[in-house]
Formats: sequence, C-alpha cells, structure tokens
Amino acid sequence: MKQSILIVEDIHSIREAIMDLLSTKFNVFGAEHFEEAVWYLTNEKIDLTITDIRLPGKSGIDLVKLIQKEFPHILYALMTAYNINEYIKFAKDLHIWNIIPKYSFLDIHLIEVMVKKLLSNDIFGIEKYFTGDFKVYSQNINNEFEEAPNNGIIYKQIKSDQDRSILCGKISKNLIQLGAPKAIQQVLEELTSNAMIRAPRTHEGEYKYQFEIPSHDMVVPLDNIQLMPDDYFLIGYGATESTIFIVVRDQFGSLKKEEILHRLDRHISIDESTGFPKGLEDSHGRGLYICREISDQLIFNIEPGVCTETIAMINREGRTGFKSLSIYEVDPSKKTNLDSES
Repeated sequence: MKQSILIVEDIHSIREAIMDLLSTKFNVFGAEHFEEAVWYLTNEKIDLTITDIRLPGKSGIDLVKLIQKEFPHILYALMTAYNINEYIKFAKDLHIWNIIPKYSFLDIHLIEVMVKKLLSNDIFGIEKYFTGDFKVYSQNINNEFEEAPNNGIIYKQIKSDQDRSILCGKISKNLIQLGAPKAIQQVLEELTSNAMIRAPRTHEGEYKYQFEIPSHDMVVPLDNIQLMPDDYFLIGYGATESTIFIVVRDQFGSLKKEEILHRLDRHISIDESTGFPKGLEDSHGRGLYICREISDQLIFNIEPGVCTETIAMINREGRTGFKSLSIYEVDPSKKTNLDSES
C-alpha cells in the first residue's frame, strides 16, 4: 500500500510541482491553508505532512503544533523561501528536525530525498542525493590517499590523530583543486575531530579520548591519540559535476539531535546585552556552526548507539542560497518492522 503525503502550500505552482514529483511513488494530497490541511489530517490516513511555514491565516508552525498534539503518529517537515536560520529557535523548541528551502529545482529534489528517508527509515548514504552512475568506493579503506573520483565517493579509515592530520591535508588540497573553497580544510578538521574525540564513549557514556570540565562546558582532548580498533572511523570525499562533498561516519551514534539544534541556536541567536552570538564563549559548538556556514548543505544521519554520518556538500558553481536544516534519526521501532518484512 502506498504511503500518503500531505503538501500544504498556498502557492499553486509550487504545490503542484511538489505533488507531481512525489505522486509516482506516493499518494499525495494538497492543501492551500491550515483549515484545509486539518480536514485532510482528520479524514485521510496521512503518513507525512510537509508544510510551508508562512500560510494565509494560521502558520505551518501552528500546524506542526496541532500534529504533535492531535496526530502524534504523523511525521512532519517544514519548507520556506526565507532564511531558515530565522526558524532555528522554533525548530529547537518544537523538535522540528527538517526544514527545506524552496527556491530552485535542486531543492525540489532535496524534498524528494527527504521524503524517502523519513518514510523508509533508511537514512544513510550520500548516494541517495545523486542519480545515474554515481559510485561508492569502499573496498580500499586502508590504502593510502587517492584522488577524489568523478561522480562518486571514496572512503578511507582513520586510526589515529596522525592519520587524520595527513589525510585531511591531502583531501583538502585535492578538493580545492576541484573548486572547493579553502575553508574546506576547516570543515574536514571539525568533522573528523568530532568523530575522533567527541564520538567515542565508554559503556558508561564517558569520553574515551578527552576529559570533560562540566562547570565550564569544556572538553580537553588527549595528545597523540591512537584509536582502538572499535573506534576507527571513516572519511569519504568525492565530487559530481555540480557538487563537492565530504562524509564522516563514526561507529557510536552518540551525537544528539537536540544538541545539534541547541548549539546552532546558541551561535545564531544574539545576546541583546552584548550584541554578539550567545554561544561566542562556548568551548564547543562553534565548529558545527562554522561547518554549516561554509557548506551549502550539512546533513546529519544518526542511529543512536550505532552510527553518526555527517555529510557536507558544496556547490561547485557557487552559493545556492539558504541552507536546509537536515537531521535524520533512525526510528528503532520502524527498523524492527522493516527487518521483519525483509
């Protein structure tokens, strides 16, 4: 049986474009405003609602609040033509994990990928964002550096801080030659540092390669880290005709989606008493914010206790506009159901 999606958008052309895109694989309903959306939610079996934030009358955020209260089984996501950073605080307070911009065909494609990930519970893999003969090279993860493939991604394993430093330097040089900004080096440093230092935890939840000073919201990494085999992580890099990307994947899934929004909100929100971001003096969180600012898309895929995959994508032709909020987490109850069906 096809799953059902409700698209709530007051601009007819945009609503129809999204509905046409999704209608080949899903039952799709369209609503122009809050009241019409409520009718469909009440009278149809809806699995996922995607709503514009700004609607005539009550807003998409009002609709999400209603879904959370009256229809808790229904998944939801937002879209907007405006700066998504303006809605990060709402996202944090209301547990909204996905907001997609809607200003180009590229973003229509992102909506399609988002829908498939949310409804299938199959969230991992950058290949979901590309079509055609995109290839994944993961058979030589222990070999030395290789240049980024065309229309594909190659993975390498990191076993120590020394490995990380050498590989990040070579990858950044390669990607800059392909058109990435020089700041790609910082994205590599931040994402791999998080995978090596912040992700590994003991069974008790303690950090393995750094020590924490809770009173100062501070963590201090150890020197010359040599990872244990269970703590090795992967870095992937590559390019297509339109996009350059980095993928970092650890084996812990210890990153919390609530923590992502908390840190983003801290660095986006301004402290009225100082005029500076509230998180300016935080000991961590800036790296996540900086990676998002440098990247055109920063995507988090999390299976708690199993894996965190962070994807940074940069458009080779320059900035594409506002950035999405893309945080996905495996629902363990749905995973069990899928496993039993397969």
